[in-house]
Amino acid sequence: MDSYKSGHIPGAINFESEKAKLAKELPADKGALAVAYCASPACHAYAAAAKAATELGYTNIKHLSAGISGWKEAGAPIEN
Repeated sequence: MDSYKSGHIPGAINFESEKAKLAKELPADKGALAVAYCASPACHAYAAAAKAATELGYTNIKHLSAGISGWKEAGAPIEN
């Protein structure tokens, strides 16, 4: 995904609707914090990742409503 390659939160996983891939990349601890986000507050693509993680049994899913745009505006670190 081009937006992921142009900068993402360090440690972020690029979720592209492949639940099997997501299962391999998420931590073994189903209670570990997992944060779903997308481009901006107007974007709702994060919901697919959050739903997939929940269906895999993860119980501590949060949403970064500001998205990557808010993260960058705050001056937080990104990686490419």
